[in-house]
Amino acid sequence: MPLPLSSREIQELYGTLSRVLSGIPASQMRVVAGDAGWDRGQIPDGLDETGRFTRRPPIESAIDGQWAQWNEATKAARVRRLGQALIDYLEPKGLGHQVNDSIRHCGFNFENGDFVPVDETGHVPI
Repeated sequence: MPLPLSSREIQELYGTLSRVLSGIPASQMRVVAGDAGWDRGQIPDGLDETGRFTRRPPIESAIDGQWAQWNEATKAARVRRLGQALIDYLEPKGLGHQVNDSIRHCGFNFENGDFVPVDETGHVPI
C-alpha cells in the first residue's frame, strides 16, 4: 500500500522531480515522462525549425500542462511513476542517486516504488 501523501507533499515532490527531469537531455525528457504515465502524444518532440536541435520549453510546458489537469489521486500515482522512471533512466548511467539526493529536502527517499519518510540525514526515523 503506497504511503499517503498530502497535496503539498505531492506538489513539492513533483516540483523537485521535474527539476531532475529537466536535467536530462531534452530529447529524453519526453520518453521518461511517457514511461511515467504522461501521454507522449501530447508532448511535442521539441525540435526546432531545422529539425536538428531539441528545445526544452515546449516539452516542459506540455508535461506541466498535463500535470495541471490531473486530480490528486492521479498526481499521487504519477509522481511515484516519475520517481521510478527517473531512477530507471539515471541508474545505468551511475546517476540514480540524484533522485534521492534531490527529494531528501522534501523529507523522503524513493525506495521500492514509493516515497519513504526520512530525516534530514536521509535515515528512516525510528
